[in-house]
Amino acid sequence: MQLIKSLFCFRGCDNGERFLIISLFSMALFFLFNGVILTSLTSKLVLALILVVMFFASSIRRCRDAAKPSKFAWLAGAMFSLALAIILMLPYATSYAVIVLPLVAIFLLFSLPSYKALNYILGYLGPVDLSELAQPTHLTKQPIANRIEPSLYGTPTEYTTEDATANNSANSQTSAATAFTDISQSAEQHQQAPQPTARKAARSNDLAELIFNWLATNKNLAIIAATVVLVFSLTVIALPFIGNDNQAGVSAGVAQTPVTLEPVTARSELLAMPDNFFLLLDANDGLIIHWQADRLSDGEVWSQAKAQGDLSCADIEFNNGDKIRTINVVVENSGDYYANFSPLDTEKVIQSL
Repeated sequence: MQLIKSLFCFRGCDNGERFLIISLFSMALFFLFNGVILTSLTSKLVLALILVVMFFASSIRRCRDAAKPSKFAWLAGAMFSLALAIILMLPYATSYAVIVLPLVAIFLLFSLPSYKALNYILGYLGPVDLSELAQPTHLTKQPIANRIEPSLYGTPTEYTTEDATANNSANSQTSAATAFTDISQSAEQHQQAPQPTARKAARSNDLAELIFNWLATNKNLAIIAATVVLVFSLTVIALPFIGNDNQAGVSAGVAQTPVTLEPVTARSELLAMPDNFFLLLDANDGLIIHWQADRLSDGEVWSQAKAQGDLSCADIEFNNGDKIRTINVVVENSGDYYANFSPLDTEKVIQSL
């Protein structure tokens, strides 16, 4: 539970490795649930909101650890939110190319060196107590011959390894709280009155140092590369829309011959039923139910092929609970209704009747 609290903490500090792991884990979790597990848009939006908050909190802690303004965290959070929104709103595989934008911001924040060298617990230092997750320091037990036990003025007192572990845990918790207070105060002072000569950076690892040094010495090249990546990502995202427009233009330029289905007009003799309706068969032995009602205009009332019309005519429901779909319902002679059924359902309709 404490570890989960630290993920959504806005007051602590994160080193580069922890920030990178949280960021990539958020993306992987979103891809997994969005593409495989979740189906409704509401659940996907809730997941995206949780991941955005977790990512933004880690970005704030990373900026504080590197003594950088929080505007970098806001920019990274905005790019991450925009990427998730585009993926959710555009149902195309090419929309995933927009994830390149937050990836650039992630690696930039990852490359920032820490303001001070601190004793992190799982890469975190802040008000949330993670001392239980820290590995205890095991003391080597001295041989009895080399151990000096005081015996003058009192009984000997044994100092066990359990006492040493408890003291180390308490000392680490106290030192972590003190270090967090110190780094927060010095980071704020550094942002208000920066003194480059008085600052000695403590880089987290060789990879972060390599990225930071390359960006510092090749700023123009980094800007050009970022621009190329941005243009490429936007082009890939726009490909489905360009393809749809071209396809629509080709379809509009080619003369289309409308295809119409001739209705089956041949009907058998009427078979009267007790409730003022009649049964007929068409030329393909498809059942037709006929009844009369007031209607001024003739035409098709419902069509299963188009899924348009009066939904109350979409199926017929019997007292035993069976529902059978109609192919279509048409009106003739300003009041003669004909509900046409598939030949496959003829036997079932007759049994239900």
